[in-house]
This record gives sequence, structure tokens and C-alpha cells, in this order.
Amino acid sequence: MNSASTFSNGRSTRHPEETEPMIGQPEIDSLPERPLAELMTNTYLHGQSPAANQVVVSHRQQAFSQIRAHSISNLRSELGGVLLGHAYRDGERLMLDVIAALPARNDDHGPIHFTFTADAWSQIHHEKATKYPDLEIVGWFHTHPGLGVFYSSDDVVVHTAAFTLPWHVGLVVDPLGNEASYFGWQEGTLAPIAGYYEQLDVQAKPLAPWRVAKTEVWHTRATEQFYASYEAGVDEAGLIHATYGSGQSIALSNGTMLGILGFVLGFFLLFGWVVALSRQVNSLESVVASLADETSINAVSCADPQLRIVAPVAESRVTREDDVAIFGTAVHPDAARYQIEYRPAGGELWELAGVQRRQTDLGLLTKWDTSELPFGRYELRLTAVDRQNIPLPGVTSCNIAVELLP
Repeated sequence: MNSASTFSNGRSTRHPEETEPMIGQPEIDSLPERPLAELMTNTYLHGQSPAANQVVVSHRQQAFSQIRAHSISNLRSELGGVLLGHAYRDGERLMLDVIAALPARNDDHGPIHFTFTADAWSQIHHEKATKYPDLEIVGWFHTHPGLGVFYSSDDVVVHTAAFTLPWHVGLVVDPLGNEASYFGWQEGTLAPIAGYYEQLDVQAKPLAPWRVAKTEVWHTRATEQFYASYEAGVDEAGLIHATYGSGQSIALSNGTMLGILGFVLGFFLLFGWVVALSRQVNSLESVVASLADETSINAVSCADPQLRIVAPVAESRVTREDDVAIFGTAVHPDAARYQIEYRPAGGELWELAGVQRRQTDLGLLTKWDTSELPFGRYELRLTAVDRQNIPLPGVTSCNIAVELLP
């Protein structure tokens, strides 16, 4: 939410309401022309049709997969990156074809804070030149995990400083609330875009999991003031208060406190039962693990014992269910987490089946939802990634193939 952008050693100090004049008609006229109807062919509208003075965003499913995978890689901190694609015009109407997304790899982020550092920009430009040399940066995205969807005053600063072209957009995603919204320039002012189009280029079913949020742009420093002025304490009557910049407070009575204590006690009783059960499961896992390395057919396809899918077995037939359990080993010392992905055999786009966030000697990696997938052959992939959801260099993923049956 506090998405300040760093372009040198310091932070942009321009006030969000002190926006510079937008780049004008000559730049718009230089864009290649493309019929609006062509860009909207075989698409699904999320939200409402954009207003006549708003950018029309047409989004490839590959980009959605990349954004979604990055957005859920860390639900305790804000994450972000850039959108890649092409800009067009149909007369005076501006249009975007968002083709891919690149995450920004940096450690300068927190629960309400995401920053584009100079190193992050360097990494983005290097990866763009390597992976997508023919695409342009057409906007940016970042997450507000559990905070809702809006443009904070610092988001306005980032957009105003780094994304100044009239067709540049910003996507805000709340991966916990399953909401999202685009923001863009509207007559020189940043405003929410009513909706966007998803191109059904990989699968016929829409892939974006987020509702379009009704939202707004904050043009003040209210966000910083809210969090900076937070205070917590206990008054003389034994009431816990949380006071914010507005001066309002929330008081918890003794009855409420007893309720909380009861909940905590129940939690620890449940925790004791879970620990006892977990010890039994771990004993069973140890036995199975010792056999897995010797008997698993998957060891041929996944030679690294630190990164291996054990079940289902490679080339096996799997009955389509709501959830297919995927077991394996994921213990690479440099990994922050592990991605389990799938795609139709020979396909180009990997879809996220799940994320394993802890080291697992041998256990459940994820449950693969196959309930709406067509029958046929699929590839499964287990990949070790870093904190920015980037595959670890030099580490080979585990890939197996299975057949999905009725």
C-alpha cells in the first residue's frame, strides 16, 4: 500500500496532487492503429465496459498466470512487478494488449510497503531483454494482501513518476480478498478503470480469479498518517485501545477478553492433539521415504532427490477427481518455497496447481483440482523458487507426465 518508488538513492518527493502535464497527442498519434473489435474478439469482460475516456485493457491468460503465481508467493507482504505488451489506438481510443508480467525481485517490501529500487529496475530490464525483447513496459502491478483494492497516495507517486504515458496502467490485486482493479490516466488524472477484457487464448474458461472491486484513488497522505499514528495501550480500567489518526478508538471489555482467553485455551488443546497425530504421521513418512528412493519410478525423471514428485507415478493413469493429491520431496536448501504446476502435454502455458511453503521430506505437496479439466495427458512440474517466486538458477525442475481419465 505504501508503494514508494526509488529511482536513485532517495525517494520521489513530488506531492501526488502536483502531477505534471501528461504526454499529449503526438505520442498518441505515433501508436500503431488496430481495430478495437479485433482486440476484443474471443474475450471475457471482467467488471463493466471501460468509459470512452479510459484505456481498454485486453489481458492474455499467460500474464494472469504469472501475476497470480507471484501474488500468492508471499501473503504477508506487498509484491509487485511490471506489465509487458503493446499499446494501440483506434482513432482516439487507447488500447493495451497485456501479454506478460515480470515480478520485481527485491527485498524492499513489507505488509504495507512495496518499492521499485534501482536494482529491481535493472533486473526487470535485464529479464525483459532476455525473455521478452519485442514487448514494451505498459504498466505495473502490485498486491494489497488483505487490505483491499485502492490506489494509495504513494501508489499515485509511483504511477506519476514512472508510468507517465497516457496508456500506462496499474493493476492492484488483493490475493486474500480475491479482488482486483486497473487504474489509468483519465484526462490527466489517475482513476479506476471500470473493467478489463481477458483473452481466452489458452483455455475457454476465464482464468483471472479476482472480482473487479469498486474502488478509488487516494490523493492525500491519509495512508501514511493512518499507520504512523497507530497507538496501542491499556487504560486504567483495563481496556485495550487501538487508536488511529482519526482519534477514534476501539475498546475491548472484560467479557470480550474472557472470550479471547477461552479461544486461546481451546487453540492450545487442539494444538496438543495435532502434535500427537503429527508424530504418528512423521513416523510413517520416514518409513515410506526410505523406500521411495529405491522404488520410485519417478526417480528416473527427477534425478535430484531433493526435488521429486513421488505420487502420482510417471506415465500413470489418474482418475479425475475434485482434488488429486500430489506427494513428494521438496528440501532444497536455497528454496523459499516450491511451485507445483500443470499443463496439457505439449502445451506452452503452465498453470499453478499449488504452492508448498515448507520443507517436506516426504509428504503432501498440494491437491490438484482436476474437476473441470478435460481428459487427456498432462505434465506436472515441481520447481524450487526464491522469495520473489523466481526459479532457482541451476536447479532442475522435476517433470512427470500422467493421463487424466474419467
